[in-house]
Amino acid sequence: MAGLTHVLNTAKQALLTQQRSIQVTGHNVANVDTPGYSRQTHNIRANHAVQMGNALLGGGVSPDTITRSYDQFMVERITRQSSLMGNLQAQQQSLRVVEPIFNEARGLAMNDLLNQFWNSWQELSDNPESLAARQNVLQNGHLLSDHFKTMNDEIIRARSDIGTNIDTAVGDINSLTSQIAALNSRITSAEVAKAEANDLRDQRDNLVKELAGLVEISHFASKNGTYTVLMANGHPLVEGDEAWQVSWSDNQLNWVSTDGSGKKVSRPLTGAQLGGKMGGWLEIHSELAPGNPNNYAGRLDALANALIRELNQVHSTGSGTVKFADQLVGGDIGRPTSVTTGTVATGTASRNIAAGAIQINGLDIGAINGAFPVHGLATTKAANTVEAINQADTGVSARLTTQANGVAITEADLNAVSAGDSFSFTVNGEEITVTLSNVDGFQDPDDDDNEIEFNVNGRDNISFSIGDLEEGENVHTKFLEELTKEISKVLEDHNIEAAVGDGSNGAATNALLFRNTNAGDESSITIDNLIFTPDDEDNPAGLSASMLGLDALAGETIVADADHNTGQVTLFSDQRYTIKAGVDDTILAQLGLHDKSDDGITGNGRIAVTPDPLEDKVLLTGFKYGDELNTEDGSFEIWLYSADGSLALPEPVTVSLERAYSANDAAQAINQAILAAGGTSDGETPWVKASFDRQSGRFKLDPVAGHQFAFGADSSNFLQVAGLNTFFTGHSAGTIGVNRVIADNLDYMAAGKVGENGEIFPGDNRNALELSNLQHKDDIHFLGGRVSSLNGFYNSLVGDIGNKGRTIDRNVEFNTLVLNQMNEMRDTVSGVSLDEEMANLIKFQHAYTAAARLISTSDEMLVTLLDTVR
Repeated sequence: MAGLTHVLNTAKQALLTQQRSIQVTGHNVANVDTPGYSRQTHNIRANHAVQMGNALLGGGVSPDTITRSYDQFMVERITRQSSLMGNLQAQQQSLRVVEPIFNEARGLAMNDLLNQFWNSWQELSDNPESLAARQNVLQNGHLLSDHFKTMNDEIIRARSDIGTNIDTAVGDINSLTSQIAALNSRITSAEVAKAEANDLRDQRDNLVKELAGLVEISHFASKNGTYTVLMANGHPLVEGDEAWQVSWSDNQLNWVSTDGSGKKVSRPLTGAQLGGKMGGWLEIHSELAPGNPNNYAGRLDALANALIRELNQVHSTGSGTVKFADQLVGGDIGRPTSVTTGTVATGTASRNIAAGAIQINGLDIGAINGAFPVHGLATTKAANTVEAINQADTGVSARLTTQANGVAITEADLNAVSAGDSFSFTVNGEEITVTLSNVDGFQDPDDDDNEIEFNVNGRDNISFSIGDLEEGENVHTKFLEELTKEISKVLEDHNIEAAVGDGSNGAATNALLFRNTNAGDESSITIDNLIFTPDDEDNPAGLSASMLGLDALAGETIVADADHNTGQVTLFSDQRYTIKAGVDDTILAQLGLHDKSDDGITGNGRIAVTPDPLEDKVLLTGFKYGDELNTEDGSFEIWLYSADGSLALPEPVTVSLERAYSANDAAQAINQAILAAGGTSDGETPWVKASFDRQSGRFKLDPVAGHQFAFGADSSNFLQVAGLNTFFTGHSAGTIGVNRVIADNLDYMAAGKVGENGEIFPGDNRNALELSNLQHKDDIHFLGGRVSSLNGFYNSLVGDIGNKGRTIDRNVEFNTLVLNQMNEMRDTVSGVSLDEEMANLIKFQHAYTAAARLISTSDEMLVTLLDTVR
């Protein structure tokens, strides 16, 4: 019996084993087209032999493990290659949307429209009196500005479409990470008995590959078989059964986690960190984002900006066929400007601030190098901060405040002066004369009744006695303090103040210093004409003007730089802005900006500032081209005419904008210049009255009593900045337009210039020629720092887009071949071959039949044996 039952058991085991092999083969056949499926193999093993007398009798066969044919190295390579392919394909797809925007199709291309525009100015120069030629210029101006706006609209639409792709991909990423985490849990549970969950592992590998196509990742298996998935920058996406998410809001991709208190914490991610389709979409999306002068959208804006600036600078100094007889309203708008000033901390002045440690409106600020303070001011670090901020196009400009420092005035020099001595010097042309009438307090400071008495520019005498001094107060320092107060009164109209150095305000103790009173005013300070006039002509003390400590400044024009500033950084913006610098105020405190937020919140490394339309002034920096202003030595000319067209004044009125700070300062400068030139009938009202309308944000020039006016040379660029007598309005591709003043009256199109004697000839073509020649100007400065011609700049942009598109196409083609080859190599190991599976099926079927036959034979032998016994 033992022999027959052994045979029967062996047959049964063989039958079950071959049956399982057939099942595995069927499973392979069924999944021949399943993505990511790895061919499975049923492993079998011989049973232990049984001792039968002197022989070991085989125990038959038993089913063993079911394993998958898996090449881990190749799978990981395919995962990395999928990430690269996803990135390239996303860029290729996005560029196919961008490239048509910059298409140079004949007749509709930017180059053609620019050439037509320049040619129309050339035609106008040939016949300046022709209404048809002026109409042609106007029409081409409209076509050009409309094309800029259309391109800008298409860029916005393309950016929105890419943003939609990103938003969809965010949902896919979050779904995939959740599925992978769930599979981790299922695999752990399924493999408790040490059997591999092959299908679950294949599903997980396939999901990992899909995830890699969306974002570059790395992954590794733990001892319990679960995957940990990390982004390229190290942020985790999956660990065990836990999954992290990403989010897309305000055009920013973020990695989302939870802190110890359960609060969600977001970390910004960039395209360079991501890879995959997400990285590709973000890369092109960033090329279309506003605010960056070096991306595609920014370079188009830079072209429009330069075209508007260059054309308006020339046009504004020309004249049409008629004079301005009605109110002229500026085409550019000045907005209320927030002014935020921080004093750079001296205790941390030598510390460097790394690039990217500070972000303004989401854009990284470059590195800020520290330097040791001088006389208590961190002037060099302040200058480095301003430079770093201004190199980024954040919508926020930074400036220093000019300060000129003398050297210390010695007590010995002051003790040597005599009553009746006088000193004089000029500050920005304003003469300062100090006359000493009593100096007993210098010569005998121990007598409380002795006095110091002086006056500045003949004003009221200033005096104090030794007995008036506070305990510990020095007579020499007291004199200098009172002196600088009086000097400041004289310089008030120049927006300059004088002060006494104390070793902590940038100047040595008892040195004279001069600084601008308006925060962020980089206007120059010039000190000159130092003279000492002794009461005794023999001057036995040998004193001279050098005792004032201003010799090193004499004749020098001091402008704000690393050595001549107040150690402060002033930020200007006509829109709300945010500054972020870490998680606390450590960095912002270095710049004195940590407590400047509108909301009063401190300690979080963030400030937000919003201009107040009711309180904040409209500064000249609040105009879009405010940086083009020359308020140092710049001026412009206005010609004034009577109602009959004859000259009201024999010479043009020269309006100096020296030290103009606000829009009201500029309007006041215009009115005062006209009054000073005699352009008034009553001594109070100028014949052309300038004003700034805060509500509309525009300058207005109103002729009075039938007077008329025209413009001449402008070295200040004020006319262009204010939009007075300009051809274009706006400042970017989305805002460019033709000035309505010209569109409503073509006679104001400035083809000519006012003659030397104030005459205006309708046939003058000098300005039209100059405007036409702008197309050949090759030293035009563009936002972002490039220098080129207008056409050359645009052609460079189009060329860069085309080259990138061709490069991406080649890379897609090459890497597609690489990925296909990798998949083929994987399939040689893991793929299902139907021919092989059919051969296996036949083999296992024959084995199954033989095993069944063995059972039948064993049964017959058992029946024979039982029949014999009966």
